[in-house]
Amino acid sequence: MGISYKKLKEIQNRQITEMSRMTPDNVQLYNQISTIARQAPADEKTQEEWILAAGKAIVQAQKDNKSARELYGSDLEEDIYAQLGVGSADTYAQSGASTGKNSNKENRSGSVPQSDDQSDTPEPVKRTPKWYVMIAWAAISVVLFIQGCAGLFFGLTDGDTEAFEHISLFSLIISAVGGIALVEMLRRLAERPDDQGTDKHVMPKVNVRGIIIYIVIVVLVLFVGYPLRDKLPTFYMAPWVSALIGIVGLALIRPLFGPKKQV
Repeated sequence: MGISYKKLKEIQNRQITEMSRMTPDNVQLYNQISTIARQAPADEKTQEEWILAAGKAIVQAQKDNKSARELYGSDLEEDIYAQLGVGSADTYAQSGASTGKNSNKENRSGSVPQSDDQSDTPEPVKRTPKWYVMIAWAAISVVLFIQGCAGLFFGLTDGDTEAFEHISLFSLIISAVGGIALVEMLRRLAERPDDQGTDKHVMPKVNVRGIIIYIVIVVLVLFVGYPLRDKLPTFYMAPWVSALIGIVGLALIRPLFGPKKQV
């Protein structure tokens, strides 16, 4: 079972909190059992949650004036493996040696061992032309829907609806380009190492260069297109028509751009 970077750091921060309450001797014991647990053939989530629980047990034993070492058997490694539910350390060592021999045989025969982590790592969304068209479609649909709803609201309140009865080609272009830039910036801000199959213990880094590039693109479109705003055509569109087109556009996103069903 995998674990996200955010969840991993949350558990490890709680481990540090528990360790801060321990005496120096118990800290040394806690570090020892943490090392053993992380070397056990259990998934990372199980390891880290068990280490956190062990830290709480040590702190409680310390409060009760009991020896934390007495929480474990004479063979510390065997006891930890048993508590993690992965059998004995000797069995695992023998299994690992056997696996290593089989692996060497497979490698000599030309077979390439497959990593389980590869199958669990989701593939990132591909940035295809269809992907960008979908974003532009959605952005324009949202703009039309908002403009239509605003016009209808002002119409019902006897307000001036003239500003909401026209839409320029310039506005539609800016909506499309701005929508693509916004989505890409948010995607880059949300990217984490575990999304790319990288080490979960590495702090995520914001792709500043990518964000700047998209901002520059939007600014260039604004500067180049703004002088043309009066030369580009403007369309009359009643507020209810604008709202209806926006609703239909949003409703068609999944049928048009969603994954096709396999026959």
